[in-house]
Amino acid sequence: MSLRLSRRQLLAGSASLFGASLISPAWSTTIPEKLPIPPQADGTNEEPIDLRIRAGEHTFQAGLKTPTLGINQDFLGPTIRTRRNTELNLRYLNTLDEGVSIHGHGLHVPGDVDGGPQLEMAPGEGWQPSLSIVQPAATCWYHSHTHGKTGGQVYRGLAGMIIIDDDESDAMDLPNRYGVDDLPIIIQDRTFDAQGRFVYSLFDADEDGWFGDTVVINGAIAPLVADVPAGKVRLRLLNGANARFYVIAFSDNRVFHKIATDGGLLRAPVPMSTMEMSPGERCEIIVDLGDANPVELLTFFEDEVDDEGEGIVGSLSTLVGRSDAAPPRASLTLRPEALLVANNAPLPEKLAALSHPEEHEIKNVREFVLEMDHGGNHAGHDGHGKMDMTINGAVMDMSVINERVGLGVWERWRIRSDQGAHPFHIHGCSFLIEQMEGEVVPADQQGWKDTAVLDDDDWSEIVVRFDHVATEQYPYMYHCHILEHEDRGMMGQFTVT
Repeated sequence: MSLRLSRRQLLAGSASLFGASLISPAWSTTIPEKLPIPPQADGTNEEPIDLRIRAGEHTFQAGLKTPTLGINQDFLGPTIRTRRNTELNLRYLNTLDEGVSIHGHGLHVPGDVDGGPQLEMAPGEGWQPSLSIVQPAATCWYHSHTHGKTGGQVYRGLAGMIIIDDDESDAMDLPNRYGVDDLPIIIQDRTFDAQGRFVYSLFDADEDGWFGDTVVINGAIAPLVADVPAGKVRLRLLNGANARFYVIAFSDNRVFHKIATDGGLLRAPVPMSTMEMSPGERCEIIVDLGDANPVELLTFFEDEVDDEGEGIVGSLSTLVGRSDAAPPRASLTLRPEALLVANNAPLPEKLAALSHPEEHEIKNVREFVLEMDHGGNHAGHDGHGKMDMTINGAVMDMSVINERVGLGVWERWRIRSDQGAHPFHIHGCSFLIEQMEGEVVPADQQGWKDTAVLDDDDWSEIVVRFDHVATEQYPYMYHCHILEHEDRGMMGQFTVT
């Protein structure tokens, strides 16, 4: 299994990530195309949004058509815009020749509208969930959650972003003009064959999951360019990859500020020069382009950066110039445009008030160990015989409820793996991380989360409370968000009553 960059190594090396030879490089000679901006689907007026799940063809490479899946379009789906204290009404229709379930990742909703694998739509069927949006402003997403087929369906395009707004975030002078100074950035990696078709196989995926070799942002192959105002720009970054961990930085090593995690705003902006993102995570950052200089957003494949276990600084010094390694990827050039009105307001010193439960409020402790069962070959969904990933020794079984949780009760969940790093996602909630791999939680991870990274060094711990019901018919899921691990059994079910 490839060695992953630990968060401790990343934080230690972030201040000096780039040496002089790495500043403002010409990473690619390709003429970049414009960053595509997914269309918005306005759900704030509570009118139903029609979402047609369909097959199509998408042009990633000139002259080649790639068979894809999408929602209302050939690849990916629209950005769904909703608002706190409103009803989000969706009308899905599955026009594919295979079953599909669509999960609202990060939404605090009951199990019967969460979109887990129990809510699979057969070919020709529809689903019309009405979602009461009660949580703070956040960047969430929606994606396939079809049992045993999530990885393949997401890889082919079944995913999109959800943005929740609220009065508190609106009152802050943050960049908020969608597609202008507030950009959705869905980062994925894909591999293409000579005919332009996707290369993907769950059965051939190694124990780390399925890695692509080409960076794709919002459905277009990087490098890309976006014309933005010469001021503060907000990037809503979503790691929509199947398995890839990314390291994000800018080519001139400029400092940016992280303002939000999965579940919403942090207490205060956190200055950073590099940032790790695991599959499923969302991070909102503000980068200041008031100097009017273009800058490249770099996307490092974490497993390549730290493939010798040297830590990020040592690895980068040997990576650049190595003929056998992919270079750092200039995924997106932000190009200031003087004609666009800029947001030059100072960042707020305080963003959100986050409260942690008192120790006496935590009523229960659960432990979860994610395991690579190399000898396992359990029968899975549709006869899939490679169910060899487990949690607490059990593979995912649609007929088994693994945990039963009380409604409105704070719990501490302790999580670790027996091998390597895993992003652990829980449905129906946001949680606070108390301990990350046995160590103090970095400031940029101290907000509301629904995905936490754990490894085999030590326990990670979270505190969580579930405020919505999930029944035995429609339970919530907890699972590794490496999609091939999920499809191979690293997932469990729990009720909230």
